[in-house]
Amino acid sequence: MLQSNNKINEYIDSVCGQIRWKKSHIYIAKELENHIIDQKNAFVSEGLGEDAAMEKAIIEMGDPIGVGSELDRVHKPKIEWSIIWITGIALILGLVIQFIVTKGTGSIIARSIAYSILGIAVMIIAYLTDYTTIGKNSKILFFGFLVIVLGISLFSPRYHGQVFYTKFVLLLYPTIYTGIIYSMRNNGYLGLVLCGVFMAISYIVLLPFVMYSTYALYSLLSLILITISIIKGWFNVDKIRGLLLIYVPIAIAVIMTLLNNTYLLSRLTNAFNPLLDPTGAGFMSNLARQILYNSNFFGEGAGSFSGTMLPGINTDFILTYLIHRFGWISLIVVIAVLALLIIRSFKLCLKQSSILGSLVSLSAVLTISAQIIIYVGYNLSFHLIAPLTLPLISYGGVGTIINMLLIGIMLSVFKWENLVNDNVLVSSDKRFLTFNDGKLIIDFKS
Repeated sequence: MLQSNNKINEYIDSVCGQIRWKKSHIYIAKELENHIIDQKNAFVSEGLGEDAAMEKAIIEMGDPIGVGSELDRVHKPKIEWSIIWITGIALILGLVIQFIVTKGTGSIIARSIAYSILGIAVMIIAYLTDYTTIGKNSKILFFGFLVIVLGISLFSPRYHGQVFYTKFVLLLYPTIYTGIIYSMRNNGYLGLVLCGVFMAISYIVLLPFVMYSTYALYSLLSLILITISIIKGWFNVDKIRGLLLIYVPIAIAVIMTLLNNTYLLSRLTNAFNPLLDPTGAGFMSNLARQILYNSNFFGEGAGSFSGTMLPGINTDFILTYLIHRFGWISLIVVIAVLALLIIRSFKLCLKQSSILGSLVSLSAVLTISAQIIIYVGYNLSFHLIAPLTLPLISYGGVGTIINMLLIGIMLSVFKWENLVNDNVLVSSDKRFLTFNDGKLIIDFKS
């Protein structure tokens, strides 16, 4: 058996020696090993001895130099240029819009360009990083992320009851949380319960520093990822029971929170009917409605518009201003560019063969999509959740950098495409010392 293993390892080493993409070796080696063993077992079933079957199986694989050279041509880091081009168009469109909205204010444009360049650098770094770390070190990353967010929250200034930078950094929470979902997926119902426990831990740690609506947004995105995992069968549980196990406690918690918090209930009702409090909570929403009502499909709308009417027109109300200034066609153009990015990203997410790749890429595109939906809704007078940013378009340093980081993580997933194997990820995360069936096993390769 030892001699057979050595022969397999020698063959695999010869093949991998021809493949320049070093990070692909672990996955290719596992596939080759499985194929050789399967072929060997087939020969054994035909009556050959173990050694003879192994020799024949390896010969059947072909010349290792030739096989390795062919695999080298196939397995190369993939750059998803479509996402890069759309991202570049969105960044340029954002700079043009900010120039128009701020009337060419030099300092704002200069900072926007600097943020875009820094965001591109962060995207490249994320692309070059191995995203499978999220699955291999899920708990370390989760608690490490909470510690970092807690540190930022303790030492950063507060604005309107929440820490300004925390709500942007938390855009990474759903992606970090995918590691927990991935690591718990083989534990069945217990895994679902533990996913809820980790979410509850983050709730206890983070809620003092963010508003309910902000935490609700990130929790909703994480809940969507769990729901997809259950429906896809990744938890190996009955789908109906699994969904009930998750949604019943959450529904009870939401109802109890609304019943015991009159502010949240009032904000919810005013979002759907701002006329209930036209001079208070519904004032900004009614003002936005009036501006939109007086807008045209093409060209400038009736009435006047200034930053004193809707403050933050280069941050929170860019779309409302554009609709008033250029007509509804401007909204269509902006949405078309962002929709192209989201649709293309979703299509690439669905192509991923690994569970981890699917979860990580989906978490990134869902986070970007949620920001767009909330921002557009807010600018169209639906003021339930205050917008964070319009990704790649509106002014903002931290928001731009975090969203570029999310795009870089997606590109890292797409780079690996169908190469990543979930079984290899699990088996590669071995301990140096393990006990199995009363035996102490020392794995020097780990």
